[in-house]
Amino acid sequence: MVMAQECSYVFEVIVIDSGSQDDTVAIVKENKNIRLVEIRPDEFGHGKTRNLGAKLAKGNFLVFLNADAIPHDHHWLSALIDEFARDKKIAGVYSRHVPKNDCHLYMARDLEKSMPAKRMEKARVDRHDYFLFSTVSATIRKDIWSAYPFLDEILIAEDQNWAARVLQGGYKLVYTPASLVQHSHNYSLKELFNLKCRVGRSSKKFSNKASALFGGAFLALGGMIYKFSGDCRYVLRSGLPVKRKIREIFISLGARIFSFSGRYIGWLKGSRPG
Repeated sequence: MVMAQECSYVFEVIVIDSGSQDDTVAIVKENKNIRLVEIRPDEFGHGKTRNLGAKLAKGNFLVFLNADAIPHDHHWLSALIDEFARDKKIAGVYSRHVPKNDCHLYMARDLEKSMPAKRMEKARVDRHDYFLFSTVSATIRKDIWSAYPFLDEILIAEDQNWAARVLQGGYKLVYTPASLVQHSHNYSLKELFNLKCRVGRSSKKFSNKASALFGGAFLALGGMIYKFSGDCRYVLRSGLPVKRKIREIFISLGARIFSFSGRYIGWLKGSRPG
């Protein structure tokens, strides 16, 4: 789908593979128009690897696409790049994510809420906005990246950290639903817990252990109840069979418990003593 894009732009494709165990490397090597870069699994880092790709790229715009994100149509790329013509202050543009066919309903609901069908611009940091930017599918001006590279050492959410720094520098970010990718995950409970734990640890939301212990518990419990109740309404309004609805409600309950528990533990680990 990347190579099948219909646009007036000349683009190169760089694939960075960090030790995949499937046929990725063999498939990429079949296409002479794709540059393959292989690194060891221990060399991978969310910010570090994106910086590597950016350094290798020759173009004026850097387009990032995760391995599990699939362009939804033939205009995914042009919809991203065209946005920069609107305003010289635009530093980055990111796509709308639509759930894959097998996506659990709680995640489909999250995507619908965080990525609506309405174009949006951001010109300031909002501390309550957990989805500032997403390099799952996004374009960044290379000159902006040169001034604001990703942090090599960051555990996760390197894109949101980058977005906050760029906005503080006086630039704008754009979310465009005209650029669509299919992207969703059916995480196991263990995967979800570990992921949210890393997110919580990286967020630096609380200044000390005491505030994280009590304030974090209140936010985690409230968030879990709020999300799960919304999931239940969403599932019950769906046209699914009753058995599937019951299954999806139980999936949501487990996901919200493990998600907010992981985030809470991450807040505790990421806060300073005192």
